[in-house]
Amino acid sequence: MKKYIVAILSVCFAASVFTACSKNDDNLDIPLMYEGDKYAKNAIDTFIINEYIIPYNISVKFRWDPFEVPTNKFLVPVKEDVVIPVMTIVKQIWINPYEQMLGKGFIQKYAPKQYVLVGSANYNNDGTIVLGEAEGGRKITLYQLNKFDRKNVPFVKQMLHTIHHEFAHILHQTILYQREYKQITPGGYTATWYNTSNAQALALGFITPYARSNSDEDFVEMISTMLVEGKAGFDAIVNAQTPAARDLLRRKEALVSAYMLDKWKVDIYELQTITQAAIAQATN
Repeated sequence: MKKYIVAILSVCFAASVFTACSKNDDNLDIPLMYEGDKYAKNAIDTFIINEYIIPYNISVKFRWDPFEVPTNKFLVPVKEDVVIPVMTIVKQIWINPYEQMLGKGFIQKYAPKQYVLVGSANYNNDGTIVLGEAEGGRKITLYQLNKFDRKNVPFVKQMLHTIHHEFAHILHQTILYQREYKQITPGGYTATWYNTSNAQALALGFITPYARSNSDEDFVEMISTMLVEGKAGFDAIVNAQTPAARDLLRRKEALVSAYMLDKWKVDIYELQTITQAAIAQATN
């Protein structure tokens, strides 16, 4: 079963938004490097072997493989010159913070074993964009990487949000979170979450609109937002809400914190601090 992290177009039916997020923004003139072709290993392959395969048994596919991506979408291969920068920053801001707290063995055991890199976004017909997806805790696909710029902090944080979201799925599928979590906002989940704005979601006690899709997505969106925004950023979001919404979000935060500490021996507030320092250093 695939799990998706999706970016909402803030006003789904506004012409200006569709223009801003049009497929025409993607450069289609990218040479294909087919995974199945014979090729001599280059500097990218060496980097992947040394930084991912040897230490963590994680493969990174950047050459085009049609069997690894949706066949019903118009997708663009990733540019070679962004592969090492992307995977360098992934290691800096995702692997290193967890490894600092829990050791290399934790990443070796629980991290997804394959990354698939795609240059363009994955557009849906309902006005949303798939930024990343995961299959059964085994593979993470990252989209829209041809726009990568390590100094573009919002883009880097968006990419990190995707990874943390998908990794949090692996954690809760390994050890389930508390049943009480599902009872905090049980009536707020909806299949049409994409019709919800950020402000509306927060007012209902959901940290993002996508968190409204179901309790599992709600839980991992809390984890990913807490880590990507850091304590100060997360507190600013929550404290700006009404007392009722603030109470719901704080109750969810408390259960997330307890889960991470009790089940994984991770102080999420310490992990927030380490992650924020890593983001600042990597994007400087």
